[in-house]
Amino acid sequence: MNLKTYASLDAVGLSHLIRNGQTSWQAVAEAAIHAIQSLNPNLNAMVMDDINRTLAVGPIGDGTSALYGAPFLLKDVNQYSDHMPMTFSCAFFDGATSKPDSTLVKRWRDAGLIILGKSNTPEFANDFVTEPTFRGPTLNPWNAAITVGGSSGGAGSAVASGMVPFAHGTDLGGSIRIPASCCGVFGLKPSAGLNPVGPYLSEIASGLNSDHVLSRSVRDSAAALDAGAGPDVGQRYPVQKPRSSYLEATTKKPTGLRVGLAVQAPGGIDVDAEMAGAAMRTAKMLETMGHTVVDWAFPAPTLSHDQFDLLWMFDITRAISDRIQDVGREPERHELEAFTHYMRDRVARCSGQEYYDARCALHDAAVILSRAMDPIDIIVCPGLATDPDAVGAIDSRSDNFDFETWAKAGYGFAPFASPFNITGQPAASLPMETSKAGLPLGIQLAAKHGEDGMLLALCSQLEKLTGWRKTHPPIWAGDL
Repeated sequence: MNLKTYASLDAVGLSHLIRNGQTSWQAVAEAAIHAIQSLNPNLNAMVMDDINRTLAVGPIGDGTSALYGAPFLLKDVNQYSDHMPMTFSCAFFDGATSKPDSTLVKRWRDAGLIILGKSNTPEFANDFVTEPTFRGPTLNPWNAAITVGGSSGGAGSAVASGMVPFAHGTDLGGSIRIPASCCGVFGLKPSAGLNPVGPYLSEIASGLNSDHVLSRSVRDSAAALDAGAGPDVGQRYPVQKPRSSYLEATTKKPTGLRVGLAVQAPGGIDVDAEMAGAAMRTAKMLETMGHTVVDWAFPAPTLSHDQFDLLWMFDITRAISDRIQDVGREPERHELEAFTHYMRDRVARCSGQEYYDARCALHDAAVILSRAMDPIDIIVCPGLATDPDAVGAIDSRSDNFDFETWAKAGYGFAPFASPFNITGQPAASLPMETSKAGLPLGIQLAAKHGEDGMLLALCSQLEKLTGWRKTHPPIWAGDL
């Protein structure tokens, strides 16, 4: 398979050719490997490979999955893999041993995905950008001077450049949707709990997190949700799939939706006029599709950034404690970045009451935001408040790190994402337009909890209307 054909197809399209005998999974994998070997030395999107073993084994499953034989990358955080260690992009975890597949990874393998390697992430997936000290920054195929976003920036760059049609991402505060906006791809954060995080963890980031994928097409995201979603053994609060097929849902046309247009960011953060204008045009498009659009505003924040961030820091300090037990020593200063040192100190100073109060504040904020959305089916807002920042503009790594400065820069650039982690609602970034600077311009749509199918269906309609899959970055596998 030549690269132009490979890069033009999504995972469902590639799988269709394989399952109908028009090509082989080997030919598809060879095209993916060619794209990776050609582009990755410059982009640094994939940081660990399992290529030789994967080629020797091939896809598993009965060959009926809509994703059978599709190339894929895991992110180096949250989900464990039989054959690749979890390092969290942290030097202290260099040399860690692998663990048996997490439930979600096993389900993806059973669907026939060809997992070629792991994608880059900031240390412990803790940043709005993807510039880890351990493995170096991932670059954006649209413009190497601007960030790919974080924390699933390696996935965003790999998918946008055509190395793979889709890739694993995690999202506890926008880490799927922010890179999707920066890299011009589709990124869905599913309803909280829909995709499993076990068996090693009962929840991630106090329940704020959802694992899923970044993709070039909506139907790839839907097919991946079909493959992965559903309760896990031992899951204390199991979330059942409300429908049999999310892929089938993308063929439907939702009608009569009440759409809330929000162009003002939570907390009064300034929003670039170009970003607000794109959200308005998307709302107008939905209006012409027969939906009712009304102005809507995020309620005043009741959960502080310090409380929000505190809730996910405990996962990181626990992982470090486990690693200390494994290697029998504390990390050396250079083996952790500045933000990670700050987190260890912050958690050490946190009382049980303070942590409990943060959990209560999270619940209260979720209730307020969810009630504000009661009369609304879909929220439309910008994906980002500004064009993506320059590489190096947000510093979580050096001795110059300051938490307040970091938070102001990160939440100022991407203020629209975390509210839907607070509520657990499904939310997606759509690459609706290109900015005047020639960069992707993402728009975010959010639905009520459990309405992932309806959200995917609406996003699929917008994909067809805009034809975004025909828009490619300057660095693109199809041009090799």
